[in-house]
Amino acid sequence: MPNPVEKPGLSTAQAIDARLRSSIDDLRHLDGVIGLLGWDEETYLPVEGRPQRGAQLATLEGLRHRLLSSDELGDLIEQAELNMAEESMAAAELKRLRRSRRIAIALPDELVRRYARTRSRCLAAWQVAFRDDDFSLFAPPFAEMMALVRERAQALAHSDDLYDPLLDEFEPGMTRARLEPVLDKVAARLTPLVAELAETTKSAPPLPQAEFPDTEQAAFCRRMLTDMGFDFNRGRVDLSTHPFTQSTSHNDVRMTIRIDPRNPMPSLFVTLHEGGHSLYEQGFGQQLCGTLLAEAPSAGLHESQARLWENHVGRRLGFWTHYLPAFQRHYPGAFDGWTPEKMVESINVVRPDFRRVEADELTYNLHIILRYQLEQALVSGDLAIADLPGAWNELSERLLGVRPRTAREGCLQDVHWSVGMFGYFPTYLLGNLYAAQLIESHTGQHDLDANLARGDLQTLTGWLRDSVQSYGWSMSVDEILIRATGRGLDPAPYFRAIDQRFRTSGTSN
Repeated sequence: MPNPVEKPGLSTAQAIDARLRSSIDDLRHLDGVIGLLGWDEETYLPVEGRPQRGAQLATLEGLRHRLLSSDELGDLIEQAELNMAEESMAAAELKRLRRSRRIAIALPDELVRRYARTRSRCLAAWQVAFRDDDFSLFAPPFAEMMALVRERAQALAHSDDLYDPLLDEFEPGMTRARLEPVLDKVAARLTPLVAELAETTKSAPPLPQAEFPDTEQAAFCRRMLTDMGFDFNRGRVDLSTHPFTQSTSHNDVRMTIRIDPRNPMPSLFVTLHEGGHSLYEQGFGQQLCGTLLAEAPSAGLHESQARLWENHVGRRLGFWTHYLPAFQRHYPGAFDGWTPEKMVESINVVRPDFRRVEADELTYNLHIILRYQLEQALVSGDLAIADLPGAWNELSERLLGVRPRTAREGCLQDVHWSVGMFGYFPTYLLGNLYAAQLIESHTGQHDLDANLARGDLQTLTGWLRDSVQSYGWSMSVDEILIRATGRGLDPAPYFRAIDQRFRTSGTSN
C-alpha cells in the first residue's frame, strides 16, 4: 500500500492526517480482535486451546503496545496538532490517543506480553477453581497475576500510592483521595438503612419453587433485549460462567448471561444489566464510529447504564405491570395469582447475602466496599494471597453480617481479579450513584412508570442515547453528568431513589 504522504494531490497536513488515521484504524482493529479473542476465551474456547490463546493475546497486545509507543506515532500526533482546532472532535480524539500512548510508554513491552499470557492462565485457573470450589487451584497463578499487577502499577504510578493508577485506568481522573469520602458517606448512610430495611422487608413473599426451563428463560431474555432496543443484527447473546459485555466494534457487540434453572430472576436481572452495557456500545453517535471516541469515558458511566436498567427499571411497579403476564406465560403455573405489587414486594427485599451479582441494591454497595478494601491490601502487599479467603470471610461478616461457607461463595465469586481488573470494583458503586442521578433527571421530564406500564422502554433508551451514550469519549463524565442532570457526582439522588422505592412499596415510612 503506498504511503499516504506520497499520494499526489495531498498536502503535507492531509498526508499527516491520513497516516495518523491509518495508525488509529490499526489500533482499533487490534482492540477489536483482542476483545473477540477474550470473548471466545470465556465462551467457546476448548480447554486445550487455552495455552495457545494466551500466546496469541500476548502477540497482539505486544503489537498494540509497540504501535502506541512508537516514535513515529508520537511525531504524527505532534504534527497533526499544529493544524487542529482546539475544541474539535479530532482534538478530542487526539487527547484520547495521547492518554493511551502515555500508558503504553510507561509499560515495558515484555511486561505487556507477560501480563497477557498470565491473564489467560489465571482466568483458566479461576474457572476450574470456581467449578471445583477450591481456592488452592487458583492461588499460584493468582500470585503471578498479582505480582504483575503491582509491577504495572509501579510503572504507571506518579506517587507512592499504587492504587491510584489502577483506578485511573477505569475511571480517568479518579483518585483514592476523591473516592474515599464518597465511599465513607455512602457506607455511613447504608449501614443503618440496611439494618432497618432488612427488618421491614423480611416478610415479603418468597419466589415460587419450580423448574424454569433454560429455553423459556433464554426466550424471555431475548424478548426483554428486543424491547429495550438491542439490535440483534449488531450483537448476540451467549452463556458464560460470569456474565459480561464485550464490543469488538460498533456493529459487533457480544453479551453473555447465565441461567439458574431453579430461579428465573438472575437471568432477568443480568439481562437488564448486560443489556444496559450493550445498548451503550450500540448507542455511540454515528459521527464517532470509526474513531477512538466511540467508547465510554469511564467504566463508572458504563456501569451506570447497566445498573439503571437493572434497578431503576427492573424493580419498578410499572415494569411488572406490563411484564408479569408475559412472565406467567413463559412459566405456566409458577406465578399464578401473583400481582405486579406482589412481584415488586418480593424482589425489593434487603437481605445481606454472599453473592454480589444477585445482591439487593443496598447491600450491593457494601459488597463493593469489601472488594475495594481487599484490593488495596493485595496491591500494597499487606494481604498475602494465602490469607485472602480468611480476610474475605471476616470482612464479609463485619460489613454484611454473613460469613461465606466456601471459597466459591466468597473470594472466588468474581472473575475480575483473575484477569487483573484491579481498580474496577469501585466503578460499580460510582455507577449506582450516576444511575440514580440520571433516572431522577429522566423522570423529571418523562412519566417513566406510565411508559413502562404500557411496555414502552424505547423512550428511556432514546433519552439515555441522547443524554449520555452519543457523546462517547468526546466529553468527560462530569461534563456529561452536568449536561444531563445539572450537577456532578452527587450521592443524594441514590438515597432519594431508595426511599421512594421502599416507601411506595409499603416497606418503609
